[in-house]
Amino acid sequence: MDLAHGGGNFQQRDVLRPPVVVLIPGLVMAFYVWLNLLTTIPYPGKIGLDYNTLGTDWMVFYGAIRSVLDGNAPLIFDGDRFTDFLNTTFAGWLSKPLEFRPWAYPPSFLLILLPFAPLGFFGSYVAFQVVTGALLALTLRSSAGAALPSGALVVAALACPASAINAIDGQAVFLVTALIVGGFDLLERRPYLGGLVLGLLTFKPQFCILVPFALIAAGQWRALLASGLSAMAMMIASGLIFGWDLWLRWFPLILENLVSPSEKWIEYGRMWGHSVYTCAVLLGAPQRLASWIQLLALLGAAASVVIAFRSRLGTREKTAVFLAATVLAAPHSGPYDVTLLVIAAAFWLMARGAPLPLWCWTLAFLIWLMPMLSPPLLFPVARIAPLFPVLLIVLLLRPPPERI
Repeated sequence: MDLAHGGGNFQQRDVLRPPVVVLIPGLVMAFYVWLNLLTTIPYPGKIGLDYNTLGTDWMVFYGAIRSVLDGNAPLIFDGDRFTDFLNTTFAGWLSKPLEFRPWAYPPSFLLILLPFAPLGFFGSYVAFQVVTGALLALTLRSSAGAALPSGALVVAALACPASAINAIDGQAVFLVTALIVGGFDLLERRPYLGGLVLGLLTFKPQFCILVPFALIAAGQWRALLASGLSAMAMMIASGLIFGWDLWLRWFPLILENLVSPSEKWIEYGRMWGHSVYTCAVLLGAPQRLASWIQLLALLGAAASVVIAFRSRLGTREKTAVFLAATVLAAPHSGPYDVTLLVIAAAFWLMARGAPLPLWCWTLAFLIWLMPMLSPPLLFPVARIAPLFPVLLIVLLLRPPPERI
C-alpha cells in the first residue's frame, strides 16, 4: 500500500516537471516581465511595455478609500473628476497623466481596502500584493494536498507573467484566485465556510457570476445560502461604515455601464482588456454583435460549469473548469487575470498524470505566454485569447485518457 501511494506520489511530482524546451523559455519570459517591474520606476518603458509607473490600478483603489474616509465619497462616482484627482494626487509618482481611471467597483470592495488605507499609497500597494500573494500560496498548498507538487504549483502561479503584471498594476487577481480555489477546496468538507468564502467574490462582480451555477449544480444548498449571506453581510457592513449613499450611487452607475456604457469606458476600460467582447470588436464585429457574442460566451461558460459540477470530476478539475469559465464569461478582464488560466492549466496537467505529451506542455506554455502579447488592442495575435479558456474547458470536460 505504501509503495502504491509512493509511486502515485512520484508520478504526480513528475507531472509539473516540464521538458527543457518549455521550461527554459518559460523561465526567461517570467524573468523578463519581473525585470520589467523592477525597472518601471527609474526607466519606464525601457524594458517591455511602458507601464507609466507601478501601481496605477492601485491608485484607483487607494484613491477611492482615501476619498471616502476623507468625506469626499461622491468624487469616486465621477470618472473625469476622479481621474483629475488621481493625476493631481500622484503627479510626483506618475511618468505621465492617466487618461481615464473611473471607480466601477461595489462599495463592499472598500471593506477589503480599509485595513490598508493607513499605510499610505506605496506601503498599502506593497502590503496588498504581499498579503494577497501569501493567501494565494496558502490556498494552493491546501488544495494541492500532500501527494501533489504544491511547491511547483505555487511557483507557477506566482512567478508567471500574468502575476508580474498584476503586481505592476497593483491589481487584485491574487485575492480573486485565492477565494475561488480556497472556496471550492472547502466545499465538500465545510460547505458553510466554503460558501462564505465564495460570497466574498462579490467585491469584483464579474468574477462571481458563475458561483450560483456551480453551487446549484453541485447541490450545495448550504453553501449557496452561506455565499448569499456573505455577500449580504459585506453589503450591510459597507453601508453601515461608509454610508448607504454609496450603494444608491453605485447601482445606477453599474446598470448604466451594462446597458449603455459611455464611450470613454469602452475606449479606456473594455478595449484595453482581452474579454470576448473586446476581441470580437477588434476582429471586426460591430459593438452590438460583440455584446451578443459576449452573452453567448457567458451562457457557454455557465453551461460548462453546470456540466462540471454535476459530473464525477475531482475538486481540482471542477475548480479548473470554473477558473477558465470565469475568464471566458467576464465582460471585462485584463492580462493579469490570466493567472486564473495558469492555475487552471496546472490543475489540468495534474489531472492527466505523467508522462505528459509535448502538446500539453505547449498549450500550457502558450497560456503562460499570453499576457506578454497583451493587450489585443496592440498585439493582433492576442485577439484569439478567448480560445484558450474554451480549449481548457473542453479538455477538462472530456473523459481522461486511458492508462495502460
